[in-house]
Amino acid sequence: MLNKPIKIAFVVEDIVASVKFYTQVLDLEVEATYPEGNRIEDSYVFLKSETIIIELMPKKFMGNTPIGFHHLAFWSDNIAENLGEISSRGGKLLSNAFSAGVGGITLGDFKGPEGILLRLFNQKK
Repeated sequence: MLNKPIKIAFVVEDIVASVKFYTQVLDLEVEATYPEGNRIEDSYVFLKSETIIIELMPKKFMGNTPIGFHHLAFWSDNIAENLGEISSRGGKLLSNAFSAGVGGITLGDFKGPEGILLRLFNQKK
């Protein structure tokens, strides 16, 4: 059902240093920044390799969320349908499909083992 690219998200204190690490040390490419037009240090940054997307989320916009791992996300062509399938298989949904508010991104959240936040995502380009 969800065998397409995955995204892992981290809350970070220093976006600029984190982007530098992932691009210079691991050769990832910056795919996008949200909201567009913001300074990099005020942006959510998506980095990509051939197999994974890493999302860096600025701590200053994440309230009490701790620094570190935030969620693991799976690409979904139809978030509402896939959330229904997950629910019918016993998964605990945390949301219906919803807009991220930027970049044409749609999300849907559910709970993984040990309460890990899992997310479905897609993006209209």
